[in-house]
Amino acid sequence: MVASALKQRAYWRIIVVLLATFFVVSLLTPLLMGIIGKIAPELSAIRTTPSGIAIGTSPGGMFLVLASFAVLIVATVVFAKKLSKRSLRDLTGPALLLRSQFATTFKWMLGLMAVMMLVPAPHSSFELQNQLALGLWLVWLPLGLIGLAIQVTAEELFFRGYLQTQLVGATGSYAKGITLSALVFGFGHLSGDVEGLSALFPVIWATFFALVAGDLTARSGTLGPAIAVHFINNMAVIFIAPTAGALSGFGLWTRDLDLSAAYSDPVLICFEGLILLITWLMARIALKR
Repeated sequence: MVASALKQRAYWRIIVVLLATFFVVSLLTPLLMGIIGKIAPELSAIRTTPSGIAIGTSPGGMFLVLASFAVLIVATVVFAKKLSKRSLRDLTGPALLLRSQFATTFKWMLGLMAVMMLVPAPHSSFELQNQLALGLWLVWLPLGLIGLAIQVTAEELFFRGYLQTQLVGATGSYAKGITLSALVFGFGHLSGDVEGLSALFPVIWATFFALVAGDLTARSGTLGPAIAVHFINNMAVIFIAPTAGALSGFGLWTRDLDLSAAYSDPVLICFEGLILLITWLMARIALKR
């Protein structure tokens, strides 16, 4: 992956790909979501509520949000080819090895998630509320998993497959490439739903998650382990008990949670950090099996 990034090492090419990808995704994603929402209202991702605009609060709407990341996949492949002379396989690593590493890491992460769901959350001020009937949830689950696969593959393809390896090639340093791409990924998680210093928590957590994913990619030589870790992480949040009112359409339950209070709770911050550390170590062990 890094060898292919050495073909075009100029920083200006990385910047152009970043800007071009951001422009295309920012323009086409809402446009396509709007068109699809008009054609098929049950897939409408944006709804107006008394408290404002809600995104992805229905199963169909959430599926469209996740599936719309296909735009990022196409943009990444096209711009990486045009400006950096890199093919799709250059961005993902060898196909057979990717599938093998994904399957192994996925099994370990799935087991870890099952164990962690038995551990009581330290922030207990929220209440679980029923949202979807079990039958309806099971009907939507296959489509939801497909949408989730598109979403996590798109992010890993761009941030680890292209950006990280391209920065490693440009800087000549794995540490710099992993760190710089992680910072870009982290700042992409700025949220308008949280105010004050609490808004830094999603950014910091996403940055450390990107460091984990970046390290796994550098060690494995493919996107397989990072995709597996990303998939399991997002699956737990999206399908079990998401926060009510925000990308919650696939939740079997929802949590009525004050995000500002939760993200400023030092106990919760330490708990989430510990989970991320355990995730990284478990994935490292999986790669050695």
